[in-house]
Amino acid sequence: MIGMDSVPLWILKELESEKGMQPFRKLLSTDCIGNMESTLPPMTGPAWPSIYTGLEPKDHGVPDFFVMKKGYTPDIVYYESQKAHPFWKELANKGVKCLVITPATDITLPDYDNVDMITGFPLKARTNSKELEALMRKHRFEGEPNIEKEIKAGKMDVSEASGIFAKSVRSRSDIAIKMMQSKKYGFVYVCFTETDRLQHFVLNRREWRNYLLPVYSEIARYVGFVIDTIDKNGGRLVIVSDHGAQPIRKKFLLNNWLMQNGYLHLNDKAEKEFAKEPDRKAPAEYNIREKIMKSGLRGVYDRMPYHAKRAAYVAFGKVFSGAATSKYTRMHLFDFDMKRSRVFAAISNDPVASIWINDSRFATPSVKNGKEKLMNELKTKLSKVKSYDGGKMFVNIYDGKEYYNGTKKFIPADLLVEAAEGHTIDIFNFSKDTLFMDPEDAKSGDHIRNGIFGTYPKLPDPKVGSVTQVKRFIMKHYGAAR
Repeated sequence: MIGMDSVPLWILKELESEKGMQPFRKLLSTDCIGNMESTLPPMTGPAWPSIYTGLEPKDHGVPDFFVMKKGYTPDIVYYESQKAHPFWKELANKGVKCLVITPATDITLPDYDNVDMITGFPLKARTNSKELEALMRKHRFEGEPNIEKEIKAGKMDVSEASGIFAKSVRSRSDIAIKMMQSKKYGFVYVCFTETDRLQHFVLNRREWRNYLLPVYSEIARYVGFVIDTIDKNGGRLVIVSDHGAQPIRKKFLLNNWLMQNGYLHLNDKAEKEFAKEPDRKAPAEYNIREKIMKSGLRGVYDRMPYHAKRAAYVAFGKVFSGAATSKYTRMHLFDFDMKRSRVFAAISNDPVASIWINDSRFATPSVKNGKEKLMNELKTKLSKVKSYDGGKMFVNIYDGKEYYNGTKKFIPADLLVEAAEGHTIDIFNFSKDTLFMDPEDAKSGDHIRNGIFGTYPKLPDPKVGSVTQVKRFIMKHYGAAR
């Protein structure tokens, strides 16, 4: 099994004719890969555990990277493989020798035998195998590179980031290949999150293919090795992604909209601060880069070597007077007066946003009666909101009560709203003038619900339409479906 974070079918098709992509071209030309639906929201945090366990987020307990607490404070949440077992534990218990390398979100080493493992994103990689430890040292692999902060701060160009991510994919692939050649495994899973982490920064750029190709071609190299191994020795390849990706044109300011419509209110302190300082300063370097990306200088900038780009900030910064100001104000949950606020959005900063009714589940509830009426009113108003280009802003509005089905593992959102294509939802920014903003570098690409599922050799109908069905497919292959 090969996992690729945030890979949609359309990107594979766009890149399939490029050099180094022949293994994917082979799979696509024979219709081996199709769409697979992700979780709500379509995010790494809940989707990979659903792939591993066959459970919905309401059951494995990870609805996002965070959960909402009673005091309106989001708390980080991790997938706990000891409580919701991944399917490779069941395989190992049935005598199948497993190799598992960087499974996204699984950060705990197995407390059972028959699995050689390197733990995955988002924490530093660890291993339970001396052979893997030696190979990690040889290839200088400590886990997927944590370089997003450097990219956001303008300290690292995306071209350099692409090379670093590609090198990380190669080292992991080489480790997997060496282990597969030296030991006999019944199940091998290697997961790559570099695709998602780079796509967030590049999908809006004209040259996005140039940035992604080094990473995708390295994955293709490993795919090719696996296909050759299967052709010679038998077996089956499964390819999955937790969700897809899309370029983002605009961000919709959801909490801003809730404030405009009287559902959400600032506290006295925040109101004074917002009135006194409506245009808060943003880091000059960040804003200069944003100005460059939207100007005629962008083509020049993109072609510069990395060492020249830092000097360019100084030169271009003189061109863009006032580049260090922003018309958007950053908001947080502690800025709101929850005693007066009936509705708020939190946690999910994604094309699918989570909305809560401020009822008795929270510390200072303002909604004690009429929750269903309020929900219906919200659905009606949200369904009429227009996108930036005049279409329907929210293409789907889901009832959290139905989706989460009364879970007790966390406080579930009451509504889940899905933005139109090319839009993502922002819960942090406020503007008096607009409900939309241009995406920052780190949101030039964002998620969509359709990831991928594929098999080689091709099966006529694998019956895997969603992330929760992957486990059953895998177990059925081993004669252990349930």
